[in-house]
Amino acid sequence: MLTLFHYDRSTAAQRVRLGLEEKQIEWNSVVVDTALGDASQRPDDFHQYNPKGLIPLLKDGDFTIPESTLILEYLEDAFQNEIKLRPDDPKEIAQMRLWMRKIEDGIHVASRTIGVCIVNRHFYQNTDKKQLAEYYSKMRDGVRKSNDKINTEMGLESPLLLPSIKAFKHLFSDMNKHLQTHDWLAGESYSLADISLVVYLTRLGSFQMAPLWSEMTALNNWFDKIAARPAYQKAVIDWGDITAEKRRSEGNAAFEEVKKLWQQDS
Repeated sequence: MLTLFHYDRSTAAQRVRLGLEEKQIEWNSVVVDTALGDASQRPDDFHQYNPKGLIPLLKDGDFTIPESTLILEYLEDAFQNEIKLRPDDPKEIAQMRLWMRKIEDGIHVASRTIGVCIVNRHFYQNTDKKQLAEYYSKMRDGVRKSNDKINTEMGLESPLLLPSIKAFKHLFSDMNKHLQTHDWLAGESYSLADISLVVYLTRLGSFQMAPLWSEMTALNNWFDKIAARPAYQKAVIDWGDITAEKRRSEGNAAFEEVKKLWQQDS
């Protein structure tokens, strides 16, 4: 049986759980929360399988694979059944992967910047200094480490926040425009592209930012369709979010400042 190393509110973990639940694949859970400045939860050999030390990480027998979008494609190839999450047409597959590529092209980094600036910095500031130092010492992604330190120190004044907000405004606008004439992001059916990007609406919504894109009707209708699926309930809602209360309070406190950034001319 598959084993997934993950934690509740991680967008990357959410998309993998969505893929697993949509394809109705059985899996075992190992929770490794890498987000709150605690590196102690990782198994000793974790970096052997993912040099970055991040989740999600999927084990299938002796085979181990990191990176959420690669895991999704692996599941589609290794567990072929009547539930297909990838189009058949090569052009539609390319379109699907172009949407998914936006994650690697900066959206995931932007998502983390927003999260740290609004919420995570408060956790880090209250974390035991020795524990936090160990956390950073084991963070092998130099850009992530540098960004986290800047965003933790500067919060809503971070110079990295504006471009991150703008990146999401552009992404959501592009998605909304596409979805005005299409039911899904790639092809005629729900696919890995939808699974890969819907989690960012979930994440920013948890920071109380949904009013920023309230007029993007097609985008919101698309989100509602996915949120109503049983797999979304199992993969996202049922896992909850141990930081939900803090996300709400800090998100509400930050909203007006973030709104100003969102409204700035591109």
